[in-house]
Amino acid sequence: MSLAGRVALITGASKGLGRATALRLAREGASIVVNYRSDKNGAQEVVEQIGSDRAIAIQADASNVAAVAEMVGRTVARFGKIDILLPFAGMMTPSLLKSTTEEVFDSMNPWLKVSLRCCAALLGHVP
Repeated sequence: MSLAGRVALITGASKGLGRATALRLAREGASIVVNYRSDKNGAQEVVEQIGSDRAIAIQADASNVAAVAEMVGRTVARFGKIDILLPFAGMMTPSLLKSTTEEVFDSMNPWLKVSLRCCAALLGHVP
């Protein structure tokens, strides 16, 4: 499958599944936005592996509406569009299901919220 000419914004791409996905999509030809919250070194390593001509690292807390809007704006400014959105940002707090509060659950599972925030930010950039 060729993804040449496609642009992927991947939240949580400095490590784990996000990182692996970023590297895979880049091998298929996509340009990659490596979003990270705190792992700047990990994000830079991903960019270096892909090449700075097709990848950039953007620090943004994907749970923050303003930060997501800025990240989308920077992505569109650099690459002109976003074709693929993959929200891998999130954190896990080990706990028993029966004792997990709504607040803890919300903090552990932000994928839907991140997806919706990124899509909402994208709507302002659709031609």
